Amino acid sequence: RGRQARVFAQRGGNQTTVDENGISTDAYVHALYGLAVQRKPRSVLMIGCGGGTLATMLHGSGVKVTTVDIDPAAIELAYTVFGMPRGVRSHAGDGLAFMQATRRKFDVVVIDAFVGEKIPRQFKGPNLAEAAGRCLARDGLVLFNVCLAGRRDRTADAIGEMFVQCGWPAKLLDEPGTDRNAIVIAGRVRGLRKPRLHLVPQTGVAALRRRLNAAGFREVRK
Repeated sequence: RGRQARVFAQRGGNQTTVDENGISTDAYVHALYGLAVQRKPRSVLMIGCGGGTLATMLHGSGVKVTTVDIDPAAIELAYTVFGMPRGVRSHAGDGLAFMQATRRKFDVVVIDAFVGEKIPRQFKGPNLAEAAGRCLARDGLVLFNVCLAGRRDRTADAIGEMFVQCGWPAKLLDEPGTDRNAIVIAGRVRGLRKPRLHLVPQTGVAALRRRLNAAGFREVRK
């Protein structure tokens, strides 16, 4: 049987690439996973479902995962095409509104919400930090995936600075290059180690390890 990758593209952005076993072939997904599991979370809230790959990987590690996506079709595709387990709870609706309304507390909140490759405006302001503070458990962690276009793209630093201005400890996991992913990390950032490859996909392993090894923590730049 040949090895096949599945790709979920939405509104001009590549959302998910996985192998036939449902393991991501995207370095940023493995970086998010590798950071999240260091906190040994019992519960994770994901804002933005995409193909549900990260949710599937976390669920397989025994984590209770809740996803929220504005697009009901994306949630259905995650279940029916990408094999996201039915044990992953999903809600169709605005992610920020869900964070503001829920009474649940989560050990990790992952924000991976895009329209194409653009982050919705409501996720860039102080309302996000306030909402995250409401639904994050004590000593919890916020992981915010950001797509950067060019060396001068300050989107990740602006989001990190927003958290800092709201009183959160924050730093970035960044990688060399121009067009790339950076992860804004806020909350209990002390003691985190660089993420490593925990779950090995069928293809692209060497490239994944190179990218994870090349990534590093840095301070938020004003």
